[in-house]
Amino acid sequence: MNQTTQTTQTTLDEFITVVHDTAELAVSIAKIETSKAEAASEKKHHYLDSYIQTEQAMLLKLRGLEQKRTHLAEALGWKGLTFRQILANASPEDREKLLPSFNQLEESLKGLETSRKASEQILNVRLHELQVAIARREGGSYDDAGNVNLNSPYRSKMKDRYV
Repeated sequence: MNQTTQTTQTTLDEFITVVHDTAELAVSIAKIETSKAEAASEKKHHYLDSYIQTEQAMLLKLRGLEQKRTHLAEALGWKGLTFRQILANASPEDREKLLPSFNQLEESLKGLETSRKASEQILNVRLHELQVAIARREGGSYDDAGNVNLNSPYRSKMKDRYV
């Protein structure tokens, strides 16, 4: 194996490692999202700050992995290509090496998206509950559907503050 082939193989191995690490990190972020959702649904809001800080650190790491992946893809001649395009352009041997990591990443990202949506939905419910409590405390009211009463003094305050 000549030096160029060895360098390309090393770069490909690094690329696969970065894709694998990204998939593992996506799973970890999904776990944090699930923890946030559980804390919010159980009204254990004091845990949320810690989860959010951990998640922010993970997102920074994710950005770093993405930069490294982009750099390695460029070195392999795959600048700007999607994973499907990379597989289409890769040799059969490289495709066989890449496919498991790409599949793992795809599954991890699907899990992350599911966790993120569930967490967002629960957090929005809790936020709405807080808005209702504030409206009631300030003399406003909500109807059974959760809409601000049109004659409520709270409605005008909300409009002035947030619109």
